[in-house]
Amino acid sequence: MFRSFVYLDEDKLYTYHRQIDGKNHAQPKAITQRKAMGVNACLSGFGVNRTVETDISSNFEKDISFDYDRFELDLNKLDGEDYFDCVLNAEYDPTTVPAMKLIRLCTRFEIPEQFDVVNLIEQFKPMLIGKIETKSSGEQEALQNIWGNASADIPLIAEYDDFILAGKLNTKYLHEDYLNLEDYADQEVYILCKVVGMVRKEKVVIFDPLKDFIRFPRTARRHMISSEKPVGIDKIEVEGPVLKVEVIAIYK
Repeated sequence: MFRSFVYLDEDKLYTYHRQIDGKNHAQPKAITQRKAMGVNACLSGFGVNRTVETDISSNFEKDISFDYDRFELDLNKLDGEDYFDCVLNAEYDPTTVPAMKLIRLCTRFEIPEQFDVVNLIEQFKPMLIGKIETKSSGEQEALQNIWGNASADIPLIAEYDDFILAGKLNTKYLHEDYLNLEDYADQEVYILCKVVGMVRKEKVVIFDPLKDFIRFPRTARRHMISSEKPVGIDKIEVEGPVLKVEVIAIYK
C-alpha cells in the first residue's frame, strides 16, 4: 500500500508488533559477527588444530513503510479481539472498545488553536530565557530548570460520530511541519491508535500547560491554580464525551 505518513511513533510500532508475533523485529544498527574457521594438519605425527577468526560487520536498513505494512497485516488477524478496524467494519463502535485495544479510524483532525501559543513559546524558548533578567545565579538556574526542560506534546482532536477523539503527538515522530497540520481539518486521514479510555463529562481537559508543558509537580500545580494571579496559559478543554487514545500512526 502506498502510504504517506503524517505521523508515526516508531517505538510503539516495533513494541506492539513484537507483542503480536513474539518476534524481536530488527531496527537499524550495526552488527559484528565473528566467524571461526578450523584447520587440522598433521606434522611429523603430531596433530595441529588452528582456528582463524574473521570479523564481519553489517547494517540493517530500516524500511518504515514495509515494516508498517507487515504490522497492519498481522493486526488484521486480531480483528474483533484486540484490534477493531472501524474503516472496514462500520458496525464497530469505538466508544465500546475496551482500554488497551487498538482501533483504526478514517476521519479529519485538528490541533486546537490555543496550542499555537504554547508552540510559539517552545520555538522561541532559548531567546525568551535569555531576555528574562534574574537577580542571582540561583534564580537563573531555577529558571533554566523550569523552562529549559519544558516540552509539549501536541494535542489532537477529531470529531467522530457523536464524540470527540483526543490524543497527543510527540513532535519527534512528526513527518510533516507543525504548520501543515492545519490542512487536515478538511482532509480525511487514517488514524491508528490505542484506546486509553472513555471520559463522559461535560468538559474534558485535553492539555494542561502546567502538567504537559512546564511539567510542574502536583503540589506546585495546586498552589498555582489556587493563587489569585492567572498562570497566563489556560488549559485546553473540549466538550465531552471524549475518547482518549494513544496515537500510533496517521497516514493518507
